[in-house]
Order: sequence, then structure tokens, then C-alpha cells
Amino acid sequence: MQDIRPEPNLYAPPASEIRAESPTDALRAHTFYVVSIPKFCVLYVATFGVYGLYWFYMHWQRYRRGQGQHESIWPVPRAFFSIFFTHALVARIETVLGPGRRDVRWSPGLLATTYVVFEIASNILGRLDGRGIGSPMTGILAIAAIAPITLALLQIQSAANHACGDPDGSSNRRVTWANLCWIALGVMFWALVVMGLFMPA
Repeated sequence: MQDIRPEPNLYAPPASEIRAESPTDALRAHTFYVVSIPKFCVLYVATFGVYGLYWFYMHWQRYRRGQGQHESIWPVPRAFFSIFFTHALVARIETVLGPGRRDVRWSPGLLATTYVVFEIASNILGRLDGRGIGSPMTGILAIAAIAPITLALLQIQSAANHACGDPDGSSNRRVTWANLCWIALGVMFWALVVMGLFMPA
């Protein structure tokens, strides 16, 4: 008996394997704000920490849209009063990461506490310097506090990148024109601060 097979349709579109992204992966990818570590460091330090307001806002905004629909989360207050909500943020990042993540070594509670302590210290020292108390040492210490604050936040950001499935933050590593404008303003502000510290009264 002759084997009769249908002839291939020359006009049919080429068949390709379609792999649908799982809902879990899609959810994780947008749970927190993703940014590369070098870009974060440049923006945070260059803007004298002002970038931190946007950074905290974006994390809470993404979390509210992704997994916090059933929670009463207001991103703006949580950004402006970040010292009261940093521990809550790292706890949520830890939850999304899940147990057994050997590729992520971090201490959420310690990092959050480090940020809170040095952020408060920096604000107090800055106010003292503004009133001429202990100047210029109080002003120098206020500026120096940016280093441990940045180190703590960048480790939190690294964990958030891992939680979103983008460890290197490659989806947000380009420096945009808006970023360059903020950096330029930050550099001018840094120059004014340094001049104010060392110029004679």
C-alpha cells in the first residue's frame, strides 16, 4: 500500500518554539527596582544622596504593583521617611529571594540598621555644621557618612537585582541624559559644599 503524505505548505509561516514566560518569573522581574551597581553608586554619590529618594520610591512602587496589592503601601511617604521603612523593604526582598540562595550573601537586618544609623548621624552632623557647631569637622563627618550609607544600599540593591532575576542590573545600566543632568547638578553642589567647608568665614 502506497504511503500518501500531505505535501508541505510552502506559504505557511515557519514553525518556531514558543516558550511562555511563567507568571512567577514575570512577577519576580518587576517586584523591585532594578539598577546596575555602578550606575547606582555614581547617581547616589554624585547627587549627594538625593537619588535615594527616587530609589526608595521606585522600590516601593514596583513592590506595590507586583506583590503588595493587598497591602496599604504609599511609596512617597516611605521614600521621604525611609529610615522607618528600610527594614520592611529588606524583609520583603529577603522573602522574594527565598531560602537557600547561596549566590546571595547579605545580612538584611544589619544593612538596614547601618543605613538608618548613618543616615540619622549624617543629618544630625549636617545640622550642627549648619549652625556652626564643631565646624568644619561636623561637616566633614556628615559627608564621610555617605560612604557607609552607599555601601549598605548597594548591597541591598544587589539583593533586589537577584530577586528580580537580573543580578547584574543589565536592564538598567545605561546612563541617560536625565541621569547626566542630575550628575552635573550634583557635581556643582559638591563643589559648593567643599568650598563652604574650607573657605575662611
